[in-house]
Amino acid sequence: MKIIHRYIFFELLTPFFLSLFVLVILLLTQQALLIMNLLVNKGLSVETVFRLLAMIFPQFLSMIIPVSVLTASTATFHRLASDGEIIAFKASGISLSRLLLPLLLFAAIGFGSNFYLSLKAMETQGLSLQDLLVRVFQKKLSLAIKPQAFNDFMGRFIIYVERMPTLSHLDGVFIYEKGKTAQESTVIFSRAGDLLNERNPPGLRLKLTNGTFLQQGQALQYIRFESYDLTILGKRSEDHIRVKSIGEIRSEIRASPHPDPALFRALEDRYKNYTYPFSCFFFAFLGIPYGIYTMRSGRLAGFVFATITIILFYMMNTIDDLMVARRLLSPAAAAAAPDVVLAILMVTLLVLVFREVDIRAHLPRLSLPSFLRRRRP
Repeated sequence: MKIIHRYIFFELLTPFFLSLFVLVILLLTQQALLIMNLLVNKGLSVETVFRLLAMIFPQFLSMIIPVSVLTASTATFHRLASDGEIIAFKASGISLSRLLLPLLLFAAIGFGSNFYLSLKAMETQGLSLQDLLVRVFQKKLSLAIKPQAFNDFMGRFIIYVERMPTLSHLDGVFIYEKGKTAQESTVIFSRAGDLLNERNPPGLRLKLTNGTFLQQGQALQYIRFESYDLTILGKRSEDHIRVKSIGEIRSEIRASPHPDPALFRALEDRYKNYTYPFSCFFFAFLGIPYGIYTMRSGRLAGFVFATITIILFYMMNTIDDLMVARRLLSPAAAAAAPDVVLAILMVTLLVLVFREVDIRAHLPRLSLPSFLRRRRP
């Protein structure tokens, strides 16, 4: 790598890590209430909270890395243009195309890290906070149970508890357990219950007392019991909360005459784990026109256009989600559509840059409103 390439590459790193640090702090600040609730009210240790955050952090990072890539690229080329270094490069016979190699390497690193984090995020994608708490802290399933609310666990159990005098004792328990087929289900009413942790084999048991057991299948069973042990978390449950692959979801869709819209959304999410990292390349090269061609519109104009691009990108993802849920767009097309739009925008602006088309005269000048400007005497 030549000196100029190393210079551009290291210029990209500083704004990238600064932007990444700021966005991570903002995300942690947004989750501060949840963290304090787990530490103070739920009694989790600091180590357990960090384990929980470590499970959901790949999803956060996979979303903010492309944003940081665009911020770094825009900031770097804006500084090069404002300091006259772009003009100096051209005067020295160094074309703008020779500056693309370090940017391509930077985008490739962002793509690789984002792709790895997207694959890691698949392990917890679609799981609720209750499921994550169960995985992280199996000894305290009660941390994820809210009294007087229907709590969904692993997509298999729906648990309602009237009161919880302690973290392990339950009063007024209602449990609905889904069967292997739509025709099979189990409903349990119990006056009281106790959560028990089992070590051999590992799992969680719910010991219920004085209740009624109603099971629907090929035959309807109705049983009154004084004591009943129910497995909430064990080998079967762990297998159940495993995130399904693309092939498994597609098989479920083909097998069902009226597939659940949630299956199409889940399939779209799996596709996005593979298409979303490509946005690092598009965002990286969009930083060139945003940094160079927004000088006339003010120092912050490039970042304004970059912010608008990011907002529109995530809006497109949201709109695609709605279209998939309503069966107006296939999951694969919905996952690829935002990247296609970014690619078209990137190619268009880069062509204008390399042809040295002056589009700055057509850009709006961003400035403070007249009533906020300082009046000169």
